[in-house]
Amino acid sequence: MLTGILINLFERDLSKLEQEIAAYESAEAVWRVAPGITNSAGNLCLHLCGNLQHFVGAILGKSGYVRNRELEFSARNVPTEDLLVLVGSTRRTVLTVIAGLTAEDLDAVYPEKVFFDGMTTGHFLVHLSTHLNYHLGQINYHRRLTR
Repeated sequence: MLTGILINLFERDLSKLEQEIAAYESAEAVWRVAPGITNSAGNLCLHLCGNLQHFVGAILGKSGYVRNRELEFSARNVPTEDLLVLVGSTRRTVLTVIAGLTAEDLDAVYPEKVFFDGMTTGHFLVHLSTHLNYHLGQINYHRRLTR
């Protein structure tokens, strides 16, 4: 079933996000932006958590989370420990919500129009997994470049 696959992928990649953020040599390095690079790892981490807390937690799980997308990209110097707590909270939310989805839920149209009308919840969750993985790769590369 797709829920099992999604749980596996989100568990793996959100755990890896935690590992990547924790692997930075300093809190300053998490927020460093090299010439020609627009986003720090800290901002990408905030963006990933905000994205998942909104689309999975608030929309599917009715968590009450209110997203501030602009802050995801404008915040600076959030302590590494706070980022790690945020990732952990996001992982728990995502895994709990996905575990509660039925096959019918996955086949239903996602409740909010994102890209096009009629996209199923299953399709959108796969997209969210690839979005997470894309930015996770950026964070890994950023960490190695900004040493």
